[in-house]
Amino acid sequence: MKIATWNVNSIRARLPVVLKWLQESQVDVLAMQETKTVDETFPTAEFRAAGYEVAVSGQKTYNGVAVASRVPLSKIVRGWAGNDPSRVLTVNVGELTLIDGYFPHGGERGDEAYVHKLEFFHNFRTYLDNTYSRDCRLLLMGDFNVAREPQDVWAPDEMQDAIGFMQEERDALEELRAWGFVDLFRRFHSEQQFTWWDYRMNMFKRNMGMRIDYAWGSEALATEVTDCLVDVEPRRWEKPSDHTPVVVMIP
Repeated sequence: MKIATWNVNSIRARLPVVLKWLQESQVDVLAMQETKTVDETFPTAEFRAAGYEVAVSGQKTYNGVAVASRVPLSKIVRGWAGNDPSRVLTVNVGELTLIDGYFPHGGERGDEAYVHKLEFFHNFRTYLDNTYSRDCRLLLMGDFNVAREPQDVWAPDEMQDAIGFMQEERDALEELRAWGFVDLFRRFHSEQQFTWWDYRMNMFKRNMGMRIDYAWGSEALATEVTDCLVDVEPRRWEKPSDHTPVVVMIP
């Protein structure tokens, strides 16, 4: 089974790109973030025509998460502990629990958005502690809006105080990962590889990006994973998202 995550940066604007990629990649499950639409206007019919059922949890203009699957979905939960339904969507895919997350972007150090981002990570870790056992087959994936390590940004020395790479954000990210997650891409690959490139200043062609999109598996699940790849190709297409998919392979 192939399970992917992709911040699509508006599903209605990016629908042709997403459907093309689904056809070419033949992924079984796609977790999407930043769909930017309410549930009633999500292109459900188009996904069904492509062979995918969908679970959606969106809002107008901002945020929004959705899962498209060729495998039956069950136990659909929007949000977490009553919070953030347009940022977190949990579904069961067979015996696997998939959490699709779009974590806050944050703001400059000390401002309200910055504080909210750190609190979100801390509180979400507490939610995981209270909800899941360490031996469950859990896959947390999405846009986390934080790069883990210096090799995960194009200019680490220049970006120490940049949103998404401040030490406080990285510490919050590691606190979340310490629940018991394995960074699946890093389990198989040590090279520098980004998942997001700003549209401005030709940053994609110059490979000036960040790795902020992740697929993290619990130890129980990680032992089953055979590979985790970043597919850069859709970022080269016409009218792409500024992110690109991360794909997990499970036999």
